[in-house]
This record gives sequence, C-alpha cells and structure tokens, in this order.
Amino acid sequence: MSAPRGLPHALPAGEALLWQGAPRFGRLLVSAFRIRLWLVYVGLLVAWGGISSAIADHSTAAGLAAAAWCVALGAVPLLLLVAFAGLTARSTVYTITSRRVVIAHGAAIRKHLNLPFTAIDAAGLRRFADGTGDIPLTPRPDARLSYLLLWPHVRAGRGARAMPMLRAVPEAEAVAACLADALTAHGVAPRPLATPIAPQAARPAIQPAGAHGEASPA
Repeated sequence: MSAPRGLPHALPAGEALLWQGAPRFGRLLVSAFRIRLWLVYVGLLVAWGGISSAIADHSTAAGLAAAAWCVALGAVPLLLLVAFAGLTARSTVYTITSRRVVIAHGAAIRKHLNLPFTAIDAAGLRRFADGTGDIPLTPRPDARLSYLLLWPHVRAGRGARAMPMLRAVPEAEAVAACLADALTAHGVAPRPLATPIAPQAARPAIQPAGAHGEASPA
C-alpha cells in the first residue's frame, strides 16, 4: 500500500488525518525568503551604480546604462529566489494528525519530519493581514533537530534551538485551533488561543493545559 500524500507511510490504526495543507507562495516569498529586503538591496545597487557612473563620466547616458546593467545583474538572483520559493511551496506538505505533526519537504531529496505530540512543548501563531500565518512548534529540550535540514520550515529559538515551523499557512487561525484541540485531546497540549493575534505581532506561546486556559505573550 502506497503512502498517502505528505506522509512517509500509511497512518496506523487509530490515527486520524485532521488537516493537510501547503504554504501559500506569495506569503512564503515575503516572510521566509525576504523578497522585500532583496528588492531594496537591488534597488540600492541600481541607484548607486547609476549615480556613481553619471558623476564619474559627467553623463546621464552613462548613468542610465550602468543602472540598466545593475538591473540585469540583480534580476538573476531575484528570479532564482522566486523560482526556489515556488518550488518550495509546491513540494511542501504540512500534515496534522491526531498524534503528530509531519512536515514533508524537499523536491530533489524528499524529507519527512515526524514530530509526535509528546515531543512538543508549546505551539504558537503569528497571523498576517491576509489570513495566512506561521505556526512555530517548540520541541522538548531533548529533541535534536537540524536548522539547515529543516530550512525554511524552521526558526531559531532560545539558545539557538531549531524550532520547526509551518510557514505561510492559509487560514492559519483555524489551523492553529485544530492543532491546539488535537494537542489538548492528546493530553499534552497547549490550549486553544483565547483571542485573535494582531497581524505580524510577536508570537504568543500557547500555554499547557491547566495553565488557566489562556494564551499569554511569549
């Protein structure tokens, strides 16, 4: 029997698929690949090249030619970045079951991160204005995860610990609530978020069950 999409093998008896999705390309490009910073960087290079050439040669034409050359050079890495972000969005599958979170990623070499609920200390939500969001997962201290192997589905936590992250998730608030409910049902879970999170606000931690049932800022 072939493995379901996004999973390394078929689900065992008693384990249910709760949600499955993929990053939204546009948001992934902005939040994970920092396309805006690259655009600013290329823009500064174009301005510097054009202005410096115009001053050195005392010619507007020379400045425009240098600026055009910088645009051509800058477009190459930008196009590669966009292509890589698109490939990442298409090849990534996030899965939440009744027992674990699975991150399937990698186009050339397929990799699966299986993170059982018993290995999760906390989860959070950073919601963006378009309804997408990032859902970081704090693993238990004994978990040994590689930042490089997980990138871009990861963020740096305290003490340089790698924290797996579901990035650019559509309808992120509903997905975070689904995960919180599943964790709570499993007995190790954070509680569901009590209030909406402001767009691009700092991630609040979801507190373990029994901690007064409210989410508090990290």
